[in-house]
Amino acid sequence: MTIAENIRRIRRSAGMTQEEFGKLAGVSSMAVSQWENGRAVPRMGAVEKIAASLRIAKSDIIEGEVLGADSRFPSNRIPVKGMPMGRVPLVGNTHAGKACLPEELDEFPEVEVPQFLIDRDPGSYGLEVDGDCMDRVCPPGMVAVVQPGVPANSGDVVVATIDGADSIMRRMTVINGDLILSPESHNPDHENMYIAAQDDRQVHVEHVAYFQSREAF
Repeated sequence: MTIAENIRRIRRSAGMTQEEFGKLAGVSSMAVSQWENGRAVPRMGAVEKIAASLRIAKSDIIEGEVLGADSRFPSNRIPVKGMPMGRVPLVGNTHAGKACLPEELDEFPEVEVPQFLIDRDPGSYGLEVDGDCMDRVCPPGMVAVVQPGVPANSGDVVVATIDGADSIMRRMTVINGDLILSPESHNPDHENMYIAAQDDRQVHVEHVAYFQSREAF
């Protein structure tokens, strides 16, 4: 099924009108109509509201045949064909393996990403992903869109810098102030990184909102 078909099926199964479904998602009934007609796709914030309210998986909304079956990329990726696009700077690399220094560039190339990401945080930027530590969600060579203006919460994928030097991408969990940076990899050699609340190391994390194949640009 396409995203449009998924949304129509989910709304009808819930016995909701487009107006009721729109209120649940925080959008107008016109937006729901556009989703169901395939003229627009929901932003991830709306997808999360629908999934949480109806107690379904986000993948129930955004997965489908329209996304293709290319095994190199996550199955729940959102298609960008026909979506309004904008440009953000590709400022370097982040390593989804061992910690490493971010790449320093004098001039940044730009990459195209969905415009809704820029609308949400005009300070968004891209990082090309190295390593296999997060290859279950983001294979090497893809671009991670980082949104420093969006709060990073426990459970999010983040780019973390440690003591201002190391740049890594992990899934972040916060428990009683302790920070756990976890790999999501097919490689069993990768391990969690633990940073206790009283640790002297300075850790800065930024929210990773989106992954995009370079081939789509």
